[in-house]
Amino acid sequence: MNKPVVLVHGAWHGPWCWDRVTPYLDAAHIEWVAPDLPSVLAASEGANQTEDNIAVRDAIDSLPGSEKAILLGHSRGGTVITEAGTHDRVGHLVYLAAFLGLANEDTTPYRSAELNRCLDVHDDGTTTVKAELGKAVFYNEHNEIDFTWAAEQLRPQSHKPFVGQSQLAWQTKTSTYVVCSLDNALPAEGQRKMAARATTSVEWETDHSPFVYRPELVAELLISLSVGN
Repeated sequence: MNKPVVLVHGAWHGPWCWDRVTPYLDAAHIEWVAPDLPSVLAASEGANQTEDNIAVRDAIDSLPGSEKAILLGHSRGGTVITEAGTHDRVGHLVYLAAFLGLANEDTTPYRSAELNRCLDVHDDGTTTVKAELGKAVFYNEHNEIDFTWAAEQLRPQSHKPFVGQSQLAWQTKTSTYVVCSLDNALPAEGQRKMAARATTSVEWETDHSPFVYRPELVAELLISLSVGN
Protein backbone atom coordinates (compact mmCIF):
# COMPACT_ATOMS: atom_id res chain seq x y z
CA MET A 1 0.00 0.00 0.00
CA ASN A 2 1.11 3.55 -0.70
CA LYS A 3 2.01 5.67 2.27
CA PRO A 4 -0.46 8.47 3.04
CA VAL A 5 0.50 12.14 2.97
CA VAL A 6 -0.32 14.99 5.36
CA LEU A 7 0.12 18.50 3.92
CA VAL A 8 0.71 21.35 6.39
CA HIS A 9 0.48 24.89 5.06
CA GLY A 10 2.52 27.87 6.17
CA ALA A 11 1.65 31.27 7.61
CA TRP A 12 -1.19 33.25 6.00
CA HIS A 13 -2.05 30.27 3.79
CA GLY A 14 -4.51 27.40 4.04
CA PRO A 15 -5.34 23.97 2.60
CA TRP A 16 -6.13 25.70 -0.70
CA CYS A 17 -2.42 26.05 -1.41
CA TRP A 18 -2.25 22.30 -2.14
CA ASP A 19 -5.08 22.35 -4.68
CA ARG A 20 -2.70 21.96 -7.63
CA VAL A 21 -0.66 19.21 -5.95
CA THR A 22 -3.37 16.87 -4.74
CA PRO A 23 -4.71 15.86 -8.18
CA TYR A 24 -1.35 14.21 -8.81
CA LEU A 25 -1.66 12.34 -5.50
CA ASP A 26 -5.17 11.24 -6.39
CA ALA A 27 -3.95 9.94 -9.74
CA ALA A 28 -1.26 7.95 -7.94
CA HIS A 29 -3.84 6.51 -5.51
CA ILE A 30 -2.26 8.14 -2.48
CA GLU A 31 -4.41 9.02 0.51
CA TRP A 32 -3.87 12.58 1.71
CA VAL A 33 -5.21 15.12 4.16
CA ALA A 34 -4.53 18.86 4.46
CA PRO A 35 -5.57 20.34 7.83
CA ASP A 36 -6.51 24.00 8.22
CA LEU A 37 -4.25 25.34 10.97
CA PRO A 38 -6.11 27.16 13.77
CA SER A 39 -3.42 29.86 13.97
CA VAL A 40 -4.78 31.07 10.61
CA LEU A 41 -8.33 29.74 10.73
CA ALA A 42 -8.90 31.34 14.16
CA ALA A 43 -6.11 33.91 14.08
CA SER A 44 -8.06 36.72 15.74
CA GLU A 45 -9.00 34.38 18.59
CA GLY A 46 -5.34 33.90 19.51
CA ALA A 47 -4.95 30.30 18.40
CA ASN A 48 -1.34 29.25 18.70
CA GLN A 49 1.05 26.43 17.95
CA THR A 50 -0.55 24.20 20.58
CA GLU A 51 -3.81 24.20 18.61
CA ASP A 52 -1.91 23.73 15.34
CA ASN A 53 -0.14 20.71 16.76
CA ILE A 54 -3.46 19.20 17.84
CA ALA A 55 -5.02 19.85 14.42
CA VAL A 56 -2.18 18.07 12.63
CA ARG A 57 -2.23 15.15 15.05
CA ASP A 58 -6.00 14.84 14.54
CA ALA A 59 -5.42 14.80 10.77
CA ILE A 60 -2.87 12.03 11.17
CA ASP A 61 -5.30 10.07 13.34
CA SER A 62 -7.94 10.37 10.61
CA LEU A 63 -5.83 8.53 8.03
CA PRO A 64 -7.09 5.08 7.03
CA GLY A 65 -4.86 2.03 7.19
CA SER A 66 -1.68 1.58 9.19
CA GLU A 67 1.10 2.65 6.82
CA LYS A 68 3.52 5.26 8.13
CA ALA A 69 2.60 8.75 6.90
CA ILE A 70 4.68 11.34 5.08
CA LEU A 71 4.30 14.69 6.84
CA LEU A 72 5.12 17.78 4.77
CA GLY A 73 5.38 21.29 6.19
CA HIS A 74 5.83 24.45 4.14
CA SER A 75 7.54 27.53 5.59
CA ARG A 76 6.14 28.09 9.11
CA GLY A 77 4.50 24.70 8.75
CA GLY A 78 7.95 23.31 9.44
CA THR A 79 7.69 24.40 13.06
CA VAL A 80 4.39 22.54 13.29
CA ILE A 81 5.60 19.26 11.82
CA THR A 82 8.73 19.39 13.98
CA GLU A 83 6.47 18.88 16.98
CA ALA A 84 3.47 17.03 15.51
CA GLY A 85 5.84 14.73 13.64
CA THR A 86 6.64 12.86 16.84
CA HIS A 87 3.29 11.11 16.32
CA ASP A 88 3.83 7.33 16.08
CA ARG A 89 2.11 7.19 12.68
CA VAL A 90 4.65 9.54 11.03
CA GLY A 91 7.46 7.85 9.14
CA HIS A 92 9.04 10.66 7.10
CA LEU A 93 9.20 14.44 7.37
CA VAL A 94 9.43 16.80 4.39
CA TYR A 95 10.45 20.42 4.97
CA LEU A 96 9.55 22.55 1.95
CA ALA A 97 11.41 25.87 2.27
CA ALA A 98 10.50 25.46 5.92
CA PHE A 99 11.76 26.15 9.41
CA LEU A 100 13.67 23.11 10.66
CA GLY A 101 14.75 24.43 14.01
CA LEU A 102 16.50 23.59 17.21
CA ALA A 103 14.63 23.86 20.50
CA ASN A 104 13.69 27.50 21.12
CA GLU A 105 15.78 28.63 18.15
CA ASP A 106 15.14 32.21 16.99
CA THR A 107 13.81 32.07 13.43
CA THR A 108 14.52 35.75 12.74
CA PRO A 109 17.92 35.15 11.07
CA TYR A 110 16.26 32.86 8.52
CA ARG A 111 13.71 35.46 7.43
CA SER A 112 14.54 38.09 4.83
CA ALA A 113 14.23 41.81 5.49
CA GLU A 114 11.77 41.87 2.59
CA LEU A 115 9.54 39.39 4.40
CA ASN A 116 9.41 41.58 7.49
CA ARG A 117 8.62 44.68 5.42
CA CYS A 118 5.74 43.05 3.55
CA LEU A 119 3.67 42.47 6.70
CA ASP A 120 1.06 44.67 8.36
CA VAL A 121 0.81 44.23 12.15
CA HIS A 122 -2.67 44.59 13.66
CA ASP A 123 -3.92 45.40 17.15
CA ASP A 124 -5.63 42.01 17.49
CA GLY A 125 -2.25 40.23 17.48
CA THR A 126 -2.30 39.17 13.84
CA THR A 127 -0.34 40.03 10.74
CA THR A 128 -1.43 40.21 7.11
CA VAL A 129 0.55 40.30 3.88
CA LYS A 130 0.63 43.65 2.07
CA ALA A 131 -0.92 43.00 -1.32
CA GLU A 132 1.53 45.24 -3.15
CA LEU A 133 4.58 43.43 -1.71
CA GLY A 134 3.46 39.82 -1.47
CA LYS A 135 4.42 38.85 -5.00
CA ALA A 136 8.03 39.98 -4.68
CA VAL A 137 8.47 37.99 -1.46
CA PHE A 138 6.40 34.82 -1.78
CA TYR A 139 5.61 34.49 -5.49
CA ASN A 140 8.49 36.27 -7.26
CA GLU A 141 8.73 33.66 -10.05
CA HIS A 142 4.96 33.41 -10.60
CA ASN A 143 3.03 35.00 -13.43
CA GLU A 144 0.33 37.50 -12.55
CA ILE A 145 -2.51 35.00 -12.99
CA ASP A 146 -1.03 32.48 -10.57
CA PHE A 147 -0.08 35.19 -8.09
CA THR A 148 -3.55 36.71 -8.13
CA TRP A 149 -5.13 33.29 -7.55
CA ALA A 150 -2.98 32.76 -4.48
CA ALA A 151 -3.04 36.30 -3.11
CA GLU A 152 -6.83 36.41 -3.05
CA GLN A 153 -6.84 33.52 -0.57
CA LEU A 154 -4.26 34.76 1.95
CA ARG A 155 -5.59 35.28 5.49
CA PRO A 156 -4.41 36.83 8.78
CA GLN A 157 -1.89 34.90 10.84
CA SER A 158 -1.70 34.88 14.63
CA HIS A 159 1.63 35.98 16.11
CA LYS A 160 1.51 33.42 18.88
CA PRO A 161 2.69 30.35 16.90
CA PHE A 162 6.18 31.77 16.44
CA VAL A 163 7.76 29.94 19.39
CA GLY A 164 10.33 27.21 19.81
CA GLN A 165 9.49 23.51 19.78
CA SER A 166 9.49 21.36 22.88
CA GLN A 167 9.83 18.19 20.78
CA LEU A 168 12.03 17.79 17.70
CA ALA A 169 10.70 15.09 15.40
CA TRP A 170 13.56 15.45 12.92
CA GLN A 171 15.99 14.19 15.55
CA THR A 172 14.28 10.78 15.57
CA LYS A 173 12.54 10.54 12.16
CA THR A 174 14.00 10.46 8.65
CA SER A 175 13.58 13.76 6.86
CA THR A 176 14.00 15.49 3.52
CA TYR A 177 14.63 19.22 3.20
CA VAL A 178 13.72 21.01 -0.04
CA VAL A 179 15.78 24.18 -0.56
CA CYS A 180 14.08 26.68 -2.88
CA SER A 181 17.03 28.59 -4.28
CA LEU A 182 15.08 31.60 -5.63
CA ASP A 183 13.20 32.16 -2.37
CA ASN A 184 12.84 35.80 -1.31
CA ALA A 185 11.10 34.98 1.99
CA LEU A 186 13.56 32.49 3.50
CA PRO A 187 16.85 33.05 1.67
CA ALA A 188 18.54 29.92 0.35
CA GLU A 189 21.65 30.35 2.51
CA GLY A 190 19.61 29.93 5.67
CA GLN A 191 17.62 27.08 4.19
CA ARG A 192 20.83 25.23 3.43
CA LYS A 193 21.92 25.64 7.04
CA MET A 194 18.67 24.04 8.20
CA ALA A 195 18.85 21.41 5.45
CA ALA A 196 22.15 20.20 6.89
CA ARG A 197 20.17 18.96 9.90
CA ALA A 198 17.90 16.79 7.76
CA THR A 199 18.60 13.21 6.69
CA THR A 200 18.78 14.29 3.06
CA SER A 201 18.11 17.40 0.99
CA VAL A 202 17.31 18.47 -2.55
CA GLU A 203 17.42 21.89 -4.18
CA TRP A 204 14.89 23.33 -6.61
CA GLU A 205 15.28 26.49 -8.67
CA THR A 206 11.95 27.90 -7.49
CA ASP A 207 10.61 30.68 -5.32
CA HIS A 208 8.99 30.21 -1.91
CA SER A 209 5.73 28.77 -3.26
CA PRO A 210 6.37 25.99 -5.81
CA PHE A 211 3.05 24.33 -4.94
CA VAL A 212 1.27 26.99 -7.02
CA TYR A 213 3.35 27.28 -10.19
CA ARG A 214 5.41 24.07 -10.05
CA PRO A 215 3.05 21.61 -8.32
CA GLU A 216 4.46 18.67 -10.25
CA LEU A 217 7.76 19.05 -8.37
CA VAL A 218 6.04 18.77 -5.01
CA ALA A 219 3.89 15.87 -6.18
CA GLU A 220 6.78 13.94 -7.72
CA LEU A 221 8.72 14.10 -4.47
CA LEU A 222 5.77 12.96 -2.40
CA ILE A 223 4.89 10.17 -4.80
CA SER A 224 8.46 8.90 -4.79
CA LEU A 225 8.43 8.77 -0.99
CA SER A 226 4.98 7.19 -0.84
CA VAL A 227 5.36 4.57 -3.53
CA GLY A 228 9.09 4.07 -3.63
CA ASN A 229 9.87 3.25 -0.01
